[in-house]
Amino acid sequence: MRQLSIMIIVSVLHLPLWGQGKEKVYESPSSNFINLSLQTHNGKLRFGVQDEYYVRSDGSYVKASEASYVDMDKRFSHNNASRHAFAELLKIRFKENMFAAMDKDYFTERTNTMFEKDIMSHTAQQHTLALANALNTNKHAMSYFCNQKESDCTSGFPQKGYYNEPRNIRPWGGRGASEFQKLRAYTTFAKTDLPIIEKWGETLCPDNTLNGYYVTRTHLGKYDFKAGGFWLHTHQFYNQGFLLQWYGLQPSNSSERKLMHPNGASILFKMSPEKAEAFSEKFQQLYLVFDVTGKLNGLENYRADRLKTTFSLNSPIIEIYSDDGLNNKESEININTMVTKTR
Repeated sequence: MRQLSIMIIVSVLHLPLWGQGKEKVYESPSSNFINLSLQTHNGKLRFGVQDEYYVRSDGSYVKASEASYVDMDKRFSHNNASRHAFAELLKIRFKENMFAAMDKDYFTERTNTMFEKDIMSHTAQQHTLALANALNTNKHAMSYFCNQKESDCTSGFPQKGYYNEPRNIRPWGGRGASEFQKLRAYTTFAKTDLPIIEKWGETLCPDNTLNGYYVTRTHLGKYDFKAGGFWLHTHQFYNQGFLLQWYGLQPSNSSERKLMHPNGASILFKMSPEKAEAFSEKFQQLYLVFDVTGKLNGLENYRADRLKTTFSLNSPIIEIYSDDGLNNKESEININTMVTKTR
């Protein structure tokens, strides 16, 4: 069999969007796949809590009746799909053995007496289905997930300008497809599109390093008159945001270790009573931003199929914003000189 040689040139663009910083766009190597548009802060990728798009910098919401709502809705759909697809692409490098063992001619059925090779093949086939759902454009996806024998096979696909929801895993061949249709769709994608996607995944974060900002959210809470500020509780930092999670922080000194106290820690956000009164009436939650370097460390476990990541801090400065678009910077806290308390 003649070897297929594929050259992939990754093009990264930075596009300014209303309501947040510029987005980093990873252009796909084929018109059959969607481009990936990821949020940034100060020119680097944004991890953790994301901009929800619909909230303006002044705290007001973009209403569905407003002319700008449709554009916001489409941008959210694209970013939501992009984050999911980006993570699915990164997982491929940690499943090389599985994809090498994957049967590209027939489905590997799951049984209670499977050999290891069959387990790997079945797992890789499930990931292949996830990749096809996450990365195919609507037009290309119809060739794999649209059963032409249905009266309206296109009704299950998003409207123009929208992207497939990450939770929506469509079956090979489409609804009501025969076993022949299902197998034909799978084998075509596995042999034609998957090799291009695998090479694309290799170009993203090739050294398994994630450079960017980790963003977390916390409630303002009550004002402490004796301490002279608001206590920001680190137990509220635990979230399932984009790629990096708070429990993945790797402290490098005693000051950073205070942030990860096993009983939970609180950081004092100093503010005079005069300013605090008006501030607390205007804002109920804050966004804390850390300059970080993240690492991809494989998969947490194959059942959860989730990337295992850790991160370290590049700066002792915590930036504090009052909006999820990170437009309104309120203050900074230096980790080396911060005031903390534990439970």
